[in-house]
Amino acid sequence: MDGEQPGRPGVLRVAAPSSIRDATDPPGGTMSSAHGRRGTAVGGLLLVTALAAGCTAAGPSGPAAAEPRPAPPAPRPVDAQRLLAAALPDGEIEPAGSAEKKVYERDPERAPFPISDPHCALLTDPYRDRPQPTTVLQIFHSKENLEWAGATTLTAHPGPTEAASEFDRLRKAMQGCRDFHWRNVYSGNGTGTRATLTVGQAPTQGDEAVGYTLTLWTDVSDLNPDVPEIRTIQRFTLVRIGSVIAEFRLDPSPSAETMEFPAELMTHQVQRLRTLP
Repeated sequence: MDGEQPGRPGVLRVAAPSSIRDATDPPGGTMSSAHGRRGTAVGGLLLVTALAAGCTAAGPSGPAAAEPRPAPPAPRPVDAQRLLAAALPDGEIEPAGSAEKKVYERDPERAPFPISDPHCALLTDPYRDRPQPTTVLQIFHSKENLEWAGATTLTAHPGPTEAASEFDRLRKAMQGCRDFHWRNVYSGNGTGTRATLTVGQAPTQGDEAVGYTLTLWTDVSDLNPDVPEIRTIQRFTLVRIGSVIAEFRLDPSPSAETMEFPAELMTHQVQRLRTLP
């Protein structure tokens, strides 16, 4: 406000009364009487009072502070029914020939089997020692007999922040895993399965994505002495879309070993998760 001393709000610098011309003075004239000087002084006092009152009423200079905007509502957790509805409908699974989907529930009676490398254990069975989040599994079968099989696993987390944290755990596990071994109930009398992980190129899908390939050698010598082990390929792509992590898995036959998970299925599934109600 004009007249304030810098750094001292509310203190006014006012001209001396003699410099304020009385309203009864003629234009360009002066008053020399005592009455005139008193009138001038009173007028100056009134002006100071009015200015001070005006400053007090106006408050601090500048625009009024805007009211804070309300925080956006927290995202609604994705339940099993919504996640199941987000999986691909039966009529939209090309190039697969058939598919089946269900809500996945871990068998509480089946204990996790040991895996030689902890990084690989976290990657291949991330919830082996934690509660299983809401998960939907969709399995695809090729039109050609046993040419390939695939699966999509959709796992819902409380929100995008939790899903991003889990995705970071999976990424670090993938970076630390190379060679590992396990043996489970399906190993029979054999020595089990050994595997090698190779990091693949991540697709441009979702909020973030990674990819890797597992090459597996399984001992079947107890079943066929002439074939001590069989070699198989599994390809994985992990994509985070908001609060959901989608795992796309492909098991190609030896005749289609270089095949990747069908891009149209992956893109369609990511789009459905983007528009999850």
